[in-house]
Amino acid sequence: MKRFGILTWAATTIAIAAIALWPSYVKHAESAARAASLPTMAPVTADYLQRDKSVAFWEGMLNKHLYGDMLSPRQLAEQYLQRYRERGDIGDVLRAEHAAKLSLERQPRGNLPGELELASIFLTLHRFHDAIWVTKHVESYDRGDDSMSTREAGLDMEVGDYARAHRLLDSVKPANRDDGWRVVESRYLELTGQLAKARDMLAIASAYQNQNFDAPAQQRAWYFFRQGEMAFEAGDNDTALADESEAITVFPSFADGFRARARMECALHQWQKCLSDATTSADEVPYPETLGYKADAERALGDPSAAAQTDDLIATVEKIGNTQHISDRLLAIYYSEHRINTADAYAIAKGELRVRDDIFTEDTLAWAAAMDGKWNEARVAIAKAGRLGTENSLLQYHAGVIALHFGKRQEAKLHFERALALNPEFHPFYADAARSQLAALAP
Repeated sequence: MKRFGILTWAATTIAIAAIALWPSYVKHAESAARAASLPTMAPVTADYLQRDKSVAFWEGMLNKHLYGDMLSPRQLAEQYLQRYRERGDIGDVLRAEHAAKLSLERQPRGNLPGELELASIFLTLHRFHDAIWVTKHVESYDRGDDSMSTREAGLDMEVGDYARAHRLLDSVKPANRDDGWRVVESRYLELTGQLAKARDMLAIASAYQNQNFDAPAQQRAWYFFRQGEMAFEAGDNDTALADESEAITVFPSFADGFRARARMECALHQWQKCLSDATTSADEVPYPETLGYKADAERALGDPSAAAQTDDLIATVEKIGNTQHISDRLLAIYYSEHRINTADAYAIAKGELRVRDDIFTEDTLAWAAAMDGKWNEARVAIAKAGRLGTENSLLQYHAGVIALHFGKRQEAKLHFERALALNPEFHPFYADAARSQLAALAP
């Protein structure tokens, strides 16, 4: 809040200011009251330091070849998958898949934990329809299980069936709307233009999750990471950076936290910080998106040679480091944003659409098509991407550029204004471009 001087006329000024700021005060008081009613954060257990030992233990149990042992491979699958979340080695996901299938081979019927683990593995591998099939099969054992409805709703959103996701979320009985439900509901709210409600919902889930001292540190950090992402979408940049920093404090080698912070720092033109965080994240997991932030920072800091080397590494990731195609959308985004390999970006985006027809895949296809000169296809895709009113600056900017290409000046103006209203610093380059376009569109 602005600090006022103690001049003789200050009383009147403060009174007027107090009236103007009263809604903000009430909102802050409500937030403080809500926060006070939530559980406090428990100490963090550094379980990730024992992950290799846990993996080795269950590998040892599996190697005993106990007759009918379905527990050891299932527990091993869980440990492999958690290690992937912590370190990003896709090989661990494939090992988890093998172990989960072995558990199901040894107990084909009634092995619900094994099937649920396999569904989580398919989700991680972006095999969304396979994950949906397994989840439905689990439901066949116990019709009306609300936790399965929540799981299905999350998967339905990945493949773009938002209407069904909404029905499933609404069908969950109020007494069963736990933190898992809150996470999926917050995602639905975020995608359907209800960002403020989504943030509130996730904050509640995060508070309850972080009271569990025995929850994996990476899992607890993820909640702060997602809160940071949504805060950035809402233009609450200081909170977004603080959330990502908290995620890194909870789990110090959290590649996603460093990546998200690098994204925000790049957007704010904090290039040295961006370079540092992007490098740290890419050293853990070399996602194309993260390497893209690194290359942008290197160029901005006057080191084109280093940026070229990073660009080469991104191409290498495409060729040999993305065999499971889980980075396809990230590659398409990087190529189309930098207007390089635009035909590849378009082809990758089209391929991604076959397995993940959600809002952001449609947006990726729209921009990749536009940058490759396929404007008619871009117009169709961006209309699909924007159909739910998602409050996302980048999506709004893309829609504005595509509308402007077709001469729809007023429509373009509205999209650019919306992008900047959500977050005036939503992108290191496109935010300034949106401002320039608005100036050119002014009467």
